[in-house]
Amino acid sequence: MFAAFPGWYATLFSGFYLALVLLLAGLIVRGIAIEYRDRVDGAGWRRTWTMLLTAGSLTVPLVLGIALGDLLHGVPIGGDQEYAGTFADLFTGYGVFTGITLTVLCLLHGATFLALKTSGEIRDRAHRLARRTVLPAGLVVLAFVFWTRSVAAGGILVNLVELAAVLAVAAAAWAVSSGRDGWAFSGTTLAMAATVASLFTELYPRVMVSSTNSAFDLTVHNTASGPYALKVMTVVALVLLPVVLVYQGWTYHVFRKRISADR
Repeated sequence: MFAAFPGWYATLFSGFYLALVLLLAGLIVRGIAIEYRDRVDGAGWRRTWTMLLTAGSLTVPLVLGIALGDLLHGVPIGGDQEYAGTFADLFTGYGVFTGITLTVLCLLHGATFLALKTSGEIRDRAHRLARRTVLPAGLVVLAFVFWTRSVAAGGILVNLVELAAVLAVAAAAWAVSSGRDGWAFSGTTLAMAATVASLFTELYPRVMVSSTNSAFDLTVHNTASGPYALKVMTVVALVLLPVVLVYQGWTYHVFRKRISADR
């Protein structure tokens, strides 16, 4: 974003500065909690870090979802592409609901991942959590899709990406009830990707909507770098993205086996 769309980057990161600080704080607290939770053998110590781990893990998708939802809903942006609102202006109804949607999907996704990667009692607990979460996740995604269409003034008919999000949650529900861990994880993965992608399919060619005046909307055209910079970024992406995908695929291959508590 910094290299390809500097105008979008500047407006987003100045207007959403405090929200992004909270996002980073959630990531930092989460990482520290994972590292320190088992440093001391005490119930109080572990309980404290467990609470911090939970809080940090919930903060990340919630704040990220609010920010993504606000891109489409709109925030105060002036004709100079400067954010003209306050921190409270970020908490729109649609933005908060988008954050809740992403958080519920992450909860379901984490449960399916644990069911896929563990065995014994932990796997059983993950299965129970997934079964309790999958129906609320489906209802939330369905409501999100229709609200997104309303905000984007696209009518009641969903586009293909939004339809994919709904069908992916339905497929995950079937896989969870059938005990097919791999398919359940794949379904939640697709549901999360399609839910986020649906925001950008409704946005395009805009990247950030102004609630002040539609003439002040940020688009891919008025926030982009020059043609040469975009060409360089395209070449870099074409070279490095396959490397990243191969590396991530190899990581999943190395850690493909289930783990148990005694290990």
